[in-house]
Amino acid sequence: MANKGDNLQSFKISDTRKPTVQRRGTGGGKAEEEQRSLGFARIERILENEDQNSINAKLTDILDGLHDFNSAANATKDKAAVKKAMIAIERAADLMEYLFETKAELETSGQK
Repeated sequence: MANKGDNLQSFKISDTRKPTVQRRGTGGGKAEEEQRSLGFARIERILENEDQNSINAKLTDILDGLHDFNSAANATKDKAAVKKAMIAIERAADLMEYLFETKAELETSGQK
């Protein structure tokens, strides 16, 4: 049996994979913006461009549509799916409310 250490000493990951991360200053405009993001670019855009009332109105419209679908649904499978979707929308609404409150607190503390 060959010595395993000999094979591992000459092995380099760079031999099998090309680097996927670009150095700073070499990327495009959108790529740089996404690098500054914390990983939730869509939520960040909503917090920057929307207000809490418009988001609540959109989520309420979605909930109303789910209520209508639930009343028309006959299958138990559909009703269970609607229930899960409604819970998810309510959680999203709570999260967005919390994020808007946090944003307001940060803005007021930053002005002091």
